[in-house]
Amino acid sequence: MHLEEVNIEGFKSFSEKTNMGFQPGIGVIMGNNGVGKSNILDAIVWAMGEDDILRLRCYEAEELFFSGSKKYPPAEKIQVELIFKETSGKENSDKESPVIKLSRELSRDGRSRFRMGDEPCSRSDFSKKLTSLRIEHSLKTIIRQEEINDLIQLPPQERFSAIQALLEVQTEVDLGRHIREKVAPIFQRYMSYLMPLAEVQLEVTSQNGKRGIDVEVTLSGNRTRRAHQLSGGEKAITSLALKLAVFHLFDSQFYLLDEVEPSLDYTNHKSMQAFLKDVAADKQLIMITHLRSTIDLADTVHGVRTRFDGSSFMKFYFLMDERLLRLYKCC
Repeated sequence: MHLEEVNIEGFKSFSEKTNMGFQPGIGVIMGNNGVGKSNILDAIVWAMGEDDILRLRCYEAEELFFSGSKKYPPAEKIQVELIFKETSGKENSDKESPVIKLSRELSRDGRSRFRMGDEPCSRSDFSKKLTSLRIEHSLKTIIRQEEINDLIQLPPQERFSAIQALLEVQTEVDLGRHIREKVAPIFQRYMSYLMPLAEVQLEVTSQNGKRGIDVEVTLSGNRTRRAHQLSGGEKAITSLALKLAVFHLFDSQFYLLDEVEPSLDYTNHKSMQAFLKDVAADKQLIMITHLRSTIDLADTVHGVRTRFDGSSFMKFYFLMDERLLRLYKCC
């Protein structure tokens, strides 16, 4: 199952109906700062049922609506439609893959409506459909630029509690087993790309009867550092690897990544490429990025711009190939 299309109307900076198409693999969204790229990811998670206004980067529900401009009136209704396609790989013919349409609407008077296909449905039935499609956890698998380091910066005991809450594991014993048997091997594999010369260890600890999760990195020269002792760039890539290793337990179909690449030198950009290729082998990644090295990996590319009045629109969309990559110029 992959997200094939997103249609947005009236949501945040999108005054007119805007269509985006994606393929299995890596979909890149790019554009200058402030053009509304992150609003696309907000629209996707809102359409899947997210109601936490803060997680949608708002302080009040009114901010979800296009506020109006000199050319466009304020939106009276928000509508976001997600179209999913069942496919086992990029080689499948489009004609062989069933299409599933899910949408959410909200009016300024507070009336809300969910749809499956063209038929209205209850929120409960909508949630059950997400579960049947194995995408109900995709609300949790969004990583924003400002949130990259949140797990790494926590003390071990708080890190344990945060991951327990994220995974909704009932007992500490069960979570400890999941960390050792499932998360740690994937974390180590991801880190082998991001820090090839380093050794990493993810350990479940116990202090004063309370469990914690310790992260240690041994760098060249046998310099061993705990998570909080790492440099800014080291923290960012370690936390990203840890988060995606935890997300792997969700069995989610896609991840939403909002400018997650830290400031790295050219060599480490190549390491990030190998890491993203591994993650995208069995997940769809929809990424906002400014990095040429990430755009090199893209299966689809979207360019977002703003009109003179500040509203967002899609300037271009194409399937990436070698010819287009040679012509690419950063926007």
